[in-house]
Amino acid sequence: MGELDRNFVNSLAKGLRLLMHFSKEQPNWSLTQIAKVNDMNLPTTRRYLHTLTKLGFMIKDEPTKTFQLTPKVLRLGSWIIGSMGIKERLLPYMTSIRNEWDVTTHCAIIEGKEIVNVERIRSSDVVNLDLSAGSRLPLHATSMGKAILAFMSPAQQKEITEQLDFKSLTPYTISDMNLFLIELEKTKQRGFAIAVQELSLGLKTMATPVFNSQGIVEASFGVSYPLTRAQENGFEEALIKRLFEIRENA
Repeated sequence: MGELDRNFVNSLAKGLRLLMHFSKEQPNWSLTQIAKVNDMNLPTTRRYLHTLTKLGFMIKDEPTKTFQLTPKVLRLGSWIIGSMGIKERLLPYMTSIRNEWDVTTHCAIIEGKEIVNVERIRSSDVVNLDLSAGSRLPLHATSMGKAILAFMSPAQQKEITEQLDFKSLTPYTISDMNLFLIELEKTKQRGFAIAVQELSLGLKTMATPVFNSQGIVEASFGVSYPLTRAQENGFEEALIKRLFEIRENA
């Protein structure tokens, strides 16, 4: 924020940025680590961590001298997912398709460089990801992320794409930005996104964008299933037809 923004509370911003560094990949941070990544000195960082600990958002593991978040942080945002209209709009479609075709159904939004699962209904297949509402996945390796990003404005798409890490999660993950941009263009042309074993081996997913009343993409609806099911006669054709129906009517 600029220096003239007198309404900006810098200390609050620092505290929130500190919290955002805790993730599934690195749930534990030492005082020195968190100070370095936030570009703060040790005494200041210690005060922030002490305050967050006293408020119950964090605990300190004494043997390792590291900090981790507590479930109390869920109070900051879990209600948002539960109250989002997108979930209510898509849940009937999710339930219907899951019951009809025994595929896992999802709906998601983009948050930063990741997608956040708003809701997920699992199939009975063994090949499945252990995810729940609120789970985050890397945007570039999912059809859910591609479906949203491909239909964003060029400026938004460019801003987000340039931030992606393009980490390879499997041998099939698109890890090159130029190839990813080509995939986004293909997604826009066909009207839905595909990810074949990019996130997890043996798993295929397809997703369609979901638009708000102004025609702006706001979420995605997806299906996932074992790659072996793609060979079933008429299976994917039927799913694609349903995806287009959801895109038009949800």
